[in-house]
Amino acid sequence: MLAPAVARAQTASFPPIADRNFNIDLFEQPAIGSPRLIGMAGAINAVAEGAAGLYTNPASAAIRPETRSDKFAWNVYFNSYIPADGQDSNNNGQAVSSYHRSLLGAAGLLFQYGAWGLSLDGGYTAHEIAPQAGGGLGVRSLIAHVTLARTFLDQALSVGLGVRVGGLNVYTLMGSQQLFTRAGASGEVGAVWMPKDRSFRLGASGGLPIYTGAIQYQCDPDDCSGYILPNDAIVPWDATLSAAYRFGWTPWNHRAEGDYRDERSLTVALDLSLVGAVENGYGMEAFAARQLQVSGRDVSPTPRLGLESEVIPAWLRLRAGTYLEASRFQETSARWHATGGFEVRVLSFHLLGHERRVSISGAADVASRYQNAGFSIGFWN
Repeated sequence: MLAPAVARAQTASFPPIADRNFNIDLFEQPAIGSPRLIGMAGAINAVAEGAAGLYTNPASAAIRPETRSDKFAWNVYFNSYIPADGQDSNNNGQAVSSYHRSLLGAAGLLFQYGAWGLSLDGGYTAHEIAPQAGGGLGVRSLIAHVTLARTFLDQALSVGLGVRVGGLNVYTLMGSQQLFTRAGASGEVGAVWMPKDRSFRLGASGGLPIYTGAIQYQCDPDDCSGYILPNDAIVPWDATLSAAYRFGWTPWNHRAEGDYRDERSLTVALDLSLVGAVENGYGMEAFAARQLQVSGRDVSPTPRLGLESEVIPAWLRLRAGTYLEASRFQETSARWHATGGFEVRVLSFHLLGHERRVSISGAADVASRYQNAGFSIGFWN
């Protein structure tokens, strides 16, 4: 049985769009990224080393595992996602998103040289706002990051700067008529403090809103396949404060001998993520029905708790977490998510004097009207 707030949202009729004086609120609050990020409920802002943290903190590009390493190091990864059909991915109360025939994935490269780190990564998502929303639209988005980071104070502090580039394409399912596209870029910054021979870390990161450039269209914006187009589609600013503590036989921020630490451990991480307000913002799902549902008028806070344990040293890690996803909409309230995941080593080989371990990872995120799973093949760190 649906909660009252959800039932009202699914049967509500919002004001019709009468003119172009509105902006689409493009935000992301569910944990999307590597299986490690999903499994730990997104709470890896202060934890992340290397490729695992590139979606949350630019400083992670220069952070290496506290084990033996060469002056030059590299990493590559690919993640795929398996969302469910008929779900409410934005917590707006309307379970109308369909992911049939959609591709969701992310890939990246990481290069580290001495105290420096350079990363290039990108993620692609596509979904359909199903006809029961009142029309039927397809939405594709591509977000890429280029990050340069460096460690200071004998590797006790990492600072990173990055550029976030985003593109959006909205089209009709009937006839595949393109309504509008949107492209822009913004800056990102992050830092992680890792005091030597201690077992805690503190992190902070943030990204500016993507306002660059106007939306593009090739039709009458007041009547494009029956739609009145928005004035803009805005990705708001975001910020995260974080802390993490690792329980293990040796201190976390301590150089260990060998290629891997290989010890039983438990890491506890806490994040507070904030998503900024959007002036005159409205939701995408209601837009698909040619209606206006107020979205993102206030800053949205999302607290996150993540756990990671190396249960069988060198072979198995388990992850779990929870977070309270804020609502950007007046019709719904915040909702709890439960997450979990694993990483299993499958093979190892020696290359250039070092052992390299290949692992597979999986994770899931479940909440009311939302389910998502991820899978990845990469290197054990």
